[in-house]
Amino acid sequence: MPTDLSLESSFLIPPQVMSRLVGDETVLLDLSTGIYFGLDGVGKRIWENVAEGKSAGQTAAIIADEYEVDDTRAQTDTIEFLGELLERGLLLAS
Repeated sequence: MPTDLSLESSFLIPPQVMSRLVGDETVLLDLSTGIYFGLDGVGKRIWENVAEGKSAGQTAAIIADEYEVDDTRAQTDTIEFLGELLERGLLLAS
């Protein structure tokens, strides 16, 4: 995971990444690789918030509230998940 991620980090969706809601899942397609990724539950909510331009911290606060987990856990899990999306090229840090 990139070590420079923080709660203040914001993200952009690269132009080669398409997302669509399919039932209860958000499906991501990386057009440059042809690989699909499916997000549901918390991953889907994190993606939705980032797509709306929310920072990692704003997103973590929403996750903590909606899923009734403590702030530290929500922050850690959100940063970790966003780091995975960055590593896969599905997000760019802005």
